[in-house]
Amino acid sequence: MTLEWLYTAIDVLFLFGLIGIYLDRFEALGFLGLASFAVAVAALSFIGGPDADVFGFSTYEQGAATLAIAMTAFALAWLRAGERPFGPPLCWFGSVIAAGVLGMLPAPLPDYGFIAAAVLFGTGFVWAGASLLQRRR
Repeated sequence: MTLEWLYTAIDVLFLFGLIGIYLDRFEALGFLGLASFAVAVAALSFIGGPDADVFGFSTYEQGAATLAIAMTAFALAWLRAGERPFGPPLCWFGSVIAAGVLGMLPAPLPDYGFIAAAVLFGTGFVWAGASLLQRRR
C-alpha cells in the first residue's frame, strides 16, 4: 500500500512538472508541443491509480507506452524550437532508446532496460525543472 502511494506521488509530480515545463515554453513548442502535452497528460491519467484490465488491456502498460511516445514528440518540439537546455529532450529520447535496445539484447540486459529508461526519463524532468528554476532568477 505504501508503495502505491509513492507511485501516485511520483505520477502527480510528473503531471505538475509537465504542466510547468509546457507552460514555460508553450509559445515556442507550437502545435506539436500542444498535441504531445495533451497526449502525455492523458497517458499519465492511465498510469496513475491501480492497474486495471477493465478495457481488456493493462492500462499501466499502454499508458506508459503512450507517455513515452508523447514525450518523444514533446522532445522533438523542444529541439525544433531550439529551446535550451538540450539535456531534457535527449534524456526523454534516451529513455525510449534504452528500453528498446536493451530489451532486444540477450539476458540479463533486458532486465535493465526498464531501470535505465526510468532513470533517463526522470532525469529529463529533473533537468527541465532545474532549468526552470535557473530561468526565474
